[in-house]
Amino acid sequence: MDLLPLVIGLLLGLIVGFAIAAMRGANQRQQLATELAGASARALAASEARSTAEQHLEEVLARERSQLEARRTKDVGEQQVLTALAPVNKQLELMRRAVAAIEEQRLQQHGELSEQLRNQHEADERLRATTDSLASALQSNQARGVWGEAQLRNIVEASGMIERVDFDTQVTLTGEQGAGRPDMIVHLPGGKHLVIDAKAPMAKYLAASQLSELGDQEETARRRSLMSDHAKALRSHVTALAARGYPSAVPGSPELVIAFVPSESALSAAVASDPSLLEDAIHRGVAVTSPVSLWATLRAIAYAWQQDVLEDQAHEIFELSTQLHTRLGTLATHIDKLGRSLAGATTSYNAFLGSLETRVLPTARKLDALNIGSPISTPRPVEEQLRGLTAPELTEHRDTQPELTER
Repeated sequence: MDLLPLVIGLLLGLIVGFAIAAMRGANQRQQLATELAGASARALAASEARSTAEQHLEEVLARERSQLEARRTKDVGEQQVLTALAPVNKQLELMRRAVAAIEEQRLQQHGELSEQLRNQHEADERLRATTDSLASALQSNQARGVWGEAQLRNIVEASGMIERVDFDTQVTLTGEQGAGRPDMIVHLPGGKHLVIDAKAPMAKYLAASQLSELGDQEETARRRSLMSDHAKALRSHVTALAARGYPSAVPGSPELVIAFVPSESALSAAVASDPSLLEDAIHRGVAVTSPVSLWATLRAIAYAWQQDVLEDQAHEIFELSTQLHTRLGTLATHIDKLGRSLAGATTSYNAFLGSLETRVLPTARKLDALNIGSPISTPRPVEEQLRGLTAPELTEHRDTQPELTER
């Protein structure tokens, strides 16, 4: 009786255990089914992903193959292009070298140009200093006179004239107004002479040149005043030069004297300030000239001297040709008489030969027949005729000059 409850308890425990175990198995199966369903879903998704990956891989491989083929085709094309452009590449290389050489030369020339510019700048500075020094020196009347005389000599020599032949310098003249000494006397053809004076005033002009034309009103007015004073000084010089009476003191003068202004700009400034200066100077017998106009005048005089020399030579040639023509006539007379003498000698010789052959030789041959002496040869007569004069230059004087007048 005591075992029954124990058995029942065991049975109940077993039943409960089996029930619990069954419940756990069902839960496990359900869980396994759920896991299996999830695994199947994941496997299906993995399969689809694999298919998608394989398709993508195929597309990538196809794209890579296409790109590789395109790259290979491009490489082949580029190789062909490079092969075709090889001469161009060679020319480009030569051009690159030429450009490099030009660039190097440009840099060298740039350096040389910089050096030349630097030298030019230094030369300009020296020239400016020299100009300032010259301007300072020209403030002296004596220095301006020496400079004007040097300018005059250079122009005269440039025109082709020779000192002491075509011109003389510093010649003292004595005329109605007393003694004077012009800077130069130029000799003209026909025993004429031209007086040149180179002492032109320039102090006011040099002072005005130091003032700018674009300065303020006061500076401009000061410059105009100095230029006016310069024109007045030149006019006074013309008046004084005309009063010296150089043309009357020089024989054969063309009644004028040349006032040489050794600066074109100085004369232009004076004429611009006083337009009637040149006309008034001409009325006084003074020709105010600049270096260019004086050179042209002296060049014309030198040309006149050349023509005068050519004319003298032409006269001499004419006289010599006339004398030669006369002497040719005399020579023709001599030749004609010599020809007549030779013709007479030939006639006498032939007459002598005829007498010899007809009178003497027959007797001599008779002696040869007697064997006395050696045989006598017979001379030959002269049969060639003398050539007569045919040139008209020789025959026209043959009858007009029968006697020998010149030997």
